[in-house]
Amino acid sequence: MIRWSQPQRDVDLPAPLVESAVRREHIAAGASTAMLERLELPDGRRLVAKHVTPDLDWMMRATNDRGRAALLWVGGTMERCPPQIDPALVRIEDDGGEGWWLYMEEVQFHRRGTRFTREDARRFLSALAALHAEFWGEQVVELCTLSDLLRLLGPETLQQFDNDFLAFVRGGWERFREIAPPDVGDAVLALLDDPAPLVRDLERGGTTFLHADPHFGNAVLEPDRLVLIDWTLATQGPPAVDFVWFLDQSFQLIDATHDEIVDDFVRAEDGRVSQADVDLACLSELLSAGWQCRHWLESEEHEAQQASFDWFVARARRSLGG
Repeated sequence: MIRWSQPQRDVDLPAPLVESAVRREHIAAGASTAMLERLELPDGRRLVAKHVTPDLDWMMRATNDRGRAALLWVGGTMERCPPQIDPALVRIEDDGGEGWWLYMEEVQFHRRGTRFTREDARRFLSALAALHAEFWGEQVVELCTLSDLLRLLGPETLQQFDNDFLAFVRGGWERFREIAPPDVGDAVLALLDDPAPLVRDLERGGTTFLHADPHFGNAVLEPDRLVLIDWTLATQGPPAVDFVWFLDQSFQLIDATHDEIVDDFVRAEDGRVSQADVDLACLSELLSAGWQCRHWLESEEHEAQQASFDWFVARARRSLGG
């Protein structure tokens, strides 16, 4: 049964739409184990279909997700998304109680090697800030908790699930122990076991609706909007958590310094965040992404990545009182 459809993008074919496709092609889902397919419809239109069900996706099970990416739409929450953000969603179908099918436009992402100006980054952050402003101070039903987000790649999850990606993460945490300064490294590893103290500090300044995975691999910057996909980890949390993930994953593509981008973020959020909030969020980013040092230790980008890691460590140390 079709539960939601965006009128200007509706596909006038019966459900399930996947069965109307003349061609179906599997797409790798990255860290997730969700089912993704590229569909070609009888009239030549191309869509991407995602089967949203905890049975297939370890990340959904790890974050107590009942079908968040679909339920936020069918419950009406995503209809309040500001016009600056375009989720590229076409249709949602209820899969008979087993989950949901999400159908999205096939987004043409920026080509590898694309460079972005400081103004481009400002427009990205402005779109995120509009989302944060719309839901500021509101507890949004179905969102991931900040605690679950920060535990996603921690010891409990690594013990509970077994796949190639998480094996890589385990090795990444071993390298993190080797390269992180002891004071910050020990704090991060302790908080991975129990992030509650950090969650309390992060939430004290106020929370909102976060995308929780914003970066140029999930987004296309158009002249009038930000096309932003993959809302599976949408989280209740402070705006700075969205920001530090964006900065950590995208800084090498942007012609601006970390501090310049921080200043633009704080300005865009219009009083909702402070520099101290960014320090705390940098500590949370080390919980979310410290393991990624394994990606870059022997890469050509090692020096830039090391400098960025050192920047995050310094900001995190400030939040620890160092």
